[in-house]
Amino acid sequence: MFYPPLIGYLVLAVVCIALVLVIRGDRLPRNRAIGIRTAKTMRSDAAWRAGHRATVPWLITISIIAGGFACALSGVESFAWPTALGDVLAVAGWLVILGLFIGVWTTADRAAKSAED
Repeated sequence: MFYPPLIGYLVLAVVCIALVLVIRGDRLPRNRAIGIRTAKTMRSDAAWRAGHRATVPWLITISIIAGGFACALSGVESFAWPTALGDVLAVAGWLVILGLFIGVWTTADRAAKSAED
C-alpha cells in the first residue's frame, strides 16, 4: 500500500548519493539539465562548482532521511501497523525533504555568490 512513496524515497536517496559522488569527483560541468541551477550558480564555472560543493552535506542528509523514511514505511507495511501512521509518515517525509531542498538551494546560491565576490 505504501510502495509508491517508499520507492520514491529510495530513488531520491540513490540520486542524492550519486550526485554527491559526481560533485566530489568534480565531474559535473555547468549545464542546463542536471544540477542545482540557480541564477547565481549558472553565472560561471567557479560559482557552479562552489555552489555544488557547498550542498554536499545537505544532499547526504537528504539521502539519510529519505532512507530512514523508506525504512519506516517498510516497517508500517511489514508489521501491519495502522494505515494512518503510514499516511502521516509518507506526507511528513516529503515535507521534511522539501524543506531540506530549500536549504540546498539557498546554500548553493550563497556559496556561488561568495565565489564570485
